[in-house]
Amino acid sequence: MTYQLIISNANYYLADHFFTGDILVADGRIAGIVSPGAAKDLPAERVIDATGLTVLPGIIDSHVHFREPGRTDREDFFTGSCAAAAGGVTTFCEMPNAFPPPNCPQNLRDRIAMADEKAIVDFAFLGAAGFGNIPQFQPLLDMGVVAFKTFLDSPPKGREAEFEGLTVADDSELYLMLEAAAKTDGRFFFHCENSPLIKGLEKHLHQLGQEANSFHYLSRPAVAEVQSVETLLRFARATGAKVGIVHITVPESCRLVRQAKAEGVDVVAETCFQYLNYHHGHIDQYGPYAKCNPPLRSREDMEGLWEYLLDGTITMIGSDHAPLTMEEKTIGEQEGIWKAFSGFPGVEVMLPVMLTQVNAGRLTLPQLVRLMSENTARLYGMFPRKGIIQPGADADFAIVDMQREYALSIDKMYSKSKAINKLFDGQKVKGKPVYTIVRGRTLMEDGVVDTSSRGYGCFVAAQR
Repeated sequence: MTYQLIISNANYYLADHFFTGDILVADGRIAGIVSPGAAKDLPAERVIDATGLTVLPGIIDSHVHFREPGRTDREDFFTGSCAAAAGGVTTFCEMPNAFPPPNCPQNLRDRIAMADEKAIVDFAFLGAAGFGNIPQFQPLLDMGVVAFKTFLDSPPKGREAEFEGLTVADDSELYLMLEAAAKTDGRFFFHCENSPLIKGLEKHLHQLGQEANSFHYLSRPAVAEVQSVETLLRFARATGAKVGIVHITVPESCRLVRQAKAEGVDVVAETCFQYLNYHHGHIDQYGPYAKCNPPLRSREDMEGLWEYLLDGTITMIGSDHAPLTMEEKTIGEQEGIWKAFSGFPGVEVMLPVMLTQVNAGRLTLPQLVRLMSENTARLYGMFPRKGIIQPGADADFAIVDMQREYALSIDKMYSKSKAINKLFDGQKVKGKPVYTIVRGRTLMEDGVVDTSSRGYGCFVAAQR
């Protein structure tokens, strides 16, 4: 037989260790792994010599917003997946914010079809969960959503259609929704911020005439997250629901999660790479271009988050890739940071930023793989198809040069909203994704994405 791909002299990751061998790929799957050099005479459509490189399981981004349908002026499944491939991401998990959101089987079916037509890497979906959407939980699970997402607030004014089926208005709705959630085998993730507190603080700061970039993080203090996390965990303990917290940012929130886990609550926590690398000082410097929700925290909070990342309290790292138009950011420069939309693209810079931390000794490569691939695959019902390098698994790889130093550049990015990435532009990093391979097909080589692969990506349904 002729193999689809052979990766020779691969220093590859498996089960917390690195081994050297030749990886054989056939029909999109890992067909075998043999000793180094043993595959040199085997026929293959392509051979990649990985000498001096490190072969990781494909990165799974647990948290992206590609904005389709509804806001394709910001991003779409094609441009977003090209950005993913550029950053070593082989599978993305799309959040349910959309016009309309995937709050019923038909809307999810339509969204899968859109991604199937455009995405170049593989993809999964989170379903919309809210008090008004309880009857749709099981049908969406039956269709393969990996989890659900809920916002602890009423829909934002003017964005009701985008959040239909995605919200709970108060504690009673949250409790009743969790009671229903506990009767399913799904996991329900929450954006935990105390919205009434935030709105009150915003009003107060406006009255004081607060104009500085600090307005954003002053209006969303750490306690707004901590209080919300505490309520969620109490309700999860009472109902038995499986819950998760997306983009956790505060050490005290993590302490509550760790305590709840010890008491038997089934809870997982995700953070995002920005909360481990950037802080209030970056908001002061970059203003609206560093604005996201929850906000970047203090330097002390940022450093404290690492303890809970390394002890296993935090299960996943995602990007919260949130593209916006330049106009939605520049208004924050013209009329005050509170006017700017929150979010920035991150899917194509997440891996090099975190590899830089590996090179700095903050975490090990095995820890990074667990947090950015294996754990997500296990939690989202993709394992062992995804998240591992072993025979039978999908041939998904992020091949990286751990010694390559370079500067991130807007000019070389693929996101439709790359122009707003001023927070990352020019940042020096060490550790570069040089190949992104999905089911045996090379989609990125040395920073150049194969844009002709439009529609190659496929839907990954959760297996339960």
